[in-house]
Amino acid sequence: MRSRMLLLVIAVALTASVAAGVPNATYPVSTDAICLMATAEPVINATSYNITLGITRDCITPYGFTGEPIDVTIDVTDDNGASDIATVELILSEDASISADDTVVPLTHVVDVDATTATFGATWIVPSTSGLKHVLVNATDSTGLSATNKGIEVGEIFQNPLMGFEVKDGSGTALTTVSFAASAPGTNSVASDQNTIQITNTDPDGVGMRIKVSVVGTAMTSGANEIPVSNIRVDDTQLSVTPTEIDSTIDPLALASHNFKLDYPAGLVAGTYQGGIDFEVEAI
Repeated sequence: MRSRMLLLVIAVALTASVAAGVPNATYPVSTDAICLMATAEPVINATSYNITLGITRDCITPYGFTGEPIDVTIDVTDDNGASDIATVELILSEDASISADDTVVPLTHVVDVDATTATFGATWIVPSTSGLKHVLVNATDSTGLSATNKGIEVGEIFQNPLMGFEVKDGSGTALTTVSFAASAPGTNSVASDQNTIQITNTDPDGVGMRIKVSVVGTAMTSGANEIPVSNIRVDDTQLSVTPTEIDSTIDPLALASHNFKLDYPAGLVAGTYQGGIDFEVEAI
């Protein structure tokens, strides 16, 4: 804590005329006093830190992908008054210390909470780089004094975390094909030889990412003959040439199980029919 010096000077100038023979007189003097006014450093209220993702996500570590906005706010207190707070900065660092190559995000005044506390905030756009960033905060007052807890870490943000998943067949090996037993025309609900198929969310960066899974199918053809894509089912859901959602959410490190089935059309010409299935996975 530093002090500011305030000089108060009270000048008293009095005049009087003394008549001859009158035994009294006025003697004027001036007065002065020095008032020391304490100057308090700002204090960053770490528990007030708030982060709002541009896309709402239920996660362990807040994260975003390139171009997504992230809103942050934090309160700062200064006993000399909220108006004495001059600068507040968010520092995104690869470690828990401040260095020259850190990303600095200036925060602007949002609202006064009371006479000594104000909220500051900014919208930060996630860049194309990736990795975990420690969120540190700095603040200064109008005299250049730094906050007593300058550089305090208030949270973490992960830029562009990896999305990871595995698709395995019933034996636990990577799924490379979905095949169905040879059957007569008109045979329905023929199970895939690879059932039960398992999709695992590996969440490689440990941010608590959840994934959504959809599948896209193509018709199975043999020359000019075909089995329509709608004859293929995942559990009870028919496939389509457009994405069909089969998992609305798979939690981190969890797996989802599915069974593929095929209805052989009546009157189908004998032959070997081939098509394809794409698994489309999206971070949510």
